[in-house]
Amino acid sequence: MLTVDIDIGGTLTDGIFTDGGKIVCAKVDTTPHDLTICLFDCLTQGAVQLGYSDVDLFLEKVDLIRWSTTITSNVLAELRGPRIGLLISPGHEKNIYSKDARSVVMGRILSERDVIGIDPAASDAEVMNAVRSLLETGVRRICVSFEGAHRNPELEIRIKKIVGQQYPDHFLGSVPVLAGSDSSKSYDDMTRTDCALINAYTHGALAATLFKAEDDLRDAHKYDGTFLVSHINGGVSGIAKTKAIDTIESGPILGIHGSAHLAALYGVKDVVALDVGGTTAKVSVLRNSAPVQIKPSDFFGIPVEISLPYLRSIALGGGSIVRPAAGKGKGKDSPVTLGPESMGSYPGPACYTLGGEEPTLTDAFVTAGLINPDYFLGGAKSISKDAARQAIEQRVATPLKKTPEEVSCAIIERAYEMVAEMIAAAGKELHQDFAKHALFAYGGNGGLIACGVAEKAGLREVYFFNLGPVFSAFGSSVSDISHLYERALHVTALDEAGVQRVFDAFHDCKAEGTRDLLGEGIKPQGIEYSVELEISRAGKPFETLACSPLAFTNAAALKTSLEDSVGGAKKTFAIGLIRVRIKKPMPKPALAKKQDRGASASAALKGQRAVAWGSKKGEAQLYTWEKLEPGNKVEGCAILEGANSTFFVPEGWTLVMDQHGNAKLTRS
Repeated sequence: MLTVDIDIGGTLTDGIFTDGGKIVCAKVDTTPHDLTICLFDCLTQGAVQLGYSDVDLFLEKVDLIRWSTTITSNVLAELRGPRIGLLISPGHEKNIYSKDARSVVMGRILSERDVIGIDPAASDAEVMNAVRSLLETGVRRICVSFEGAHRNPELEIRIKKIVGQQYPDHFLGSVPVLAGSDSSKSYDDMTRTDCALINAYTHGALAATLFKAEDDLRDAHKYDGTFLVSHINGGVSGIAKTKAIDTIESGPILGIHGSAHLAALYGVKDVVALDVGGTTAKVSVLRNSAPVQIKPSDFFGIPVEISLPYLRSIALGGGSIVRPAAGKGKGKDSPVTLGPESMGSYPGPACYTLGGEEPTLTDAFVTAGLINPDYFLGGAKSISKDAARQAIEQRVATPLKKTPEEVSCAIIERAYEMVAEMIAAAGKELHQDFAKHALFAYGGNGGLIACGVAEKAGLREVYFFNLGPVFSAFGSSVSDISHLYERALHVTALDEAGVQRVFDAFHDCKAEGTRDLLGEGIKPQGIEYSVELEISRAGKPFETLACSPLAFTNAAALKTSLEDSVGGAKKTFAIGLIRVRIKKPMPKPALAKKQDRGASASAALKGQRAVAWGSKKGEAQLYTWEKLEPGNKVEGCAILEGANSTFFVPEGWTLVMDQHGNAKLTRS
């Protein structure tokens, strides 16, 4: 089975291609003006590596394409979505059902003037007057979210129908209307409304790209295989069953699931996972080889009562712009600041020589000797050390009266500090001591930054991965087809009618899932189910409880299970929601497994180079990453240069390669 997994990042687009035996990787520049260009650039690279002369011939053999993208994350983070209007229950125009006097969405994705309180039972004329007043001020999409609508979504559906009759879809002046109950079945009014607003705000950009990509694949290249999109739940689904909000941060979360897959393989229970790319650095945490989940969570600061893997990020990556600190810098009085602005892939760091004049973290790595300008991305991309050094000298070193090499060291030091500070903050937030956690490092710059970060964060073990430079794509390649279905319930008694409502809701979700899989061309055999109930006991806040799918064999078995969940049939409780996850396991690439070749890494040694960082002698041994064999040991200071990334081992660290082509590093 030939499968393709592509992750489109802010700077680079990564791909993993496997035919069940051989695995090849590809990296191309992301083309933000049209993401389908980098999609096909990546497909072309993968096709060539697998021996196909033409991408169309390659696609004839491809059974499955899984695609993750940062489109929605970027739109939300950069606040560049369309103007949104909101019809809401009176009295909640400013708090949007939150506990605060003013919702955090105000002034970000929603303006106060674009919110109108309206009675759900308002007349057709009153509804249209409110809609027209929004449209006349420039609103392009409208959300409607009424208090308690999860129990009675018909109130919101009625408003949609009224607007749809006046502005039909087939007219150019049609007005997209999204109901809160369309986006989420949550019992929490704030969550349901925030999800609807985020979905409306990010939908257009994602839909335009996904439909263009699918049209190009199907029509221009005659691809007739399965095309799936990665979701924030760690699974993948078809375009028809994908909401924009499903894809926010899906790429980084795929990296978390890739980490969990490898943590289970290695038997490592506690992990801090670090993803450093061209634009951002992200931290997540594993406990017992599984992602730590948190609830409530948030989407770029917008709170939602949804359980999601813990993920925190800062604007730090290879493209982060460096400037002299104003007065005393942060982090032990650093003389420099990094970010939050980034040069991205175009024009990119100064060393790219594509017109970028601002120095970046990548320029510091090049100037310090940690990146080989003659072998950047395996020599596929030409960069200039002179341009990097000149940018640092002119913009930072001269104002600070330092040499470019001194400033490069300060830049690298500050980058380490910023990530270590983020890890420390994560420990406080989760009330965890990370001293015995391993650091999994991945992303295009993870291998360069990991050991320095570990030292400052107090960690003693680091893992590098052969597929680390394309790790989100790897997470996609080990993901399964997954659909999530929710049904709002209002069950307060375990009588025959109450139990039957829960029973029917589960089987309704199950039937919808089967239809969706068939619609995606996936045979529903071998489906796995998991069930969660949102239950409030004795008037306390709702909590999520797992429920065995076996309990839904018949109503009697379900009644017994529900009584156990709520603490007895006579207890005061409320079941607010049933959540059914339907998973179809997919083939996963087998990681290479080689025999131990002994400790000597001499066959991979290719020379040495002067470095300004990580060595008291100012010198590093150079190795070819792909030539390192299982059992090979490398003492720092060393630089391991690969076709897709560079890995840095400072003095005081020892690296040992394993049978899967990955590496474990320990600090003396």
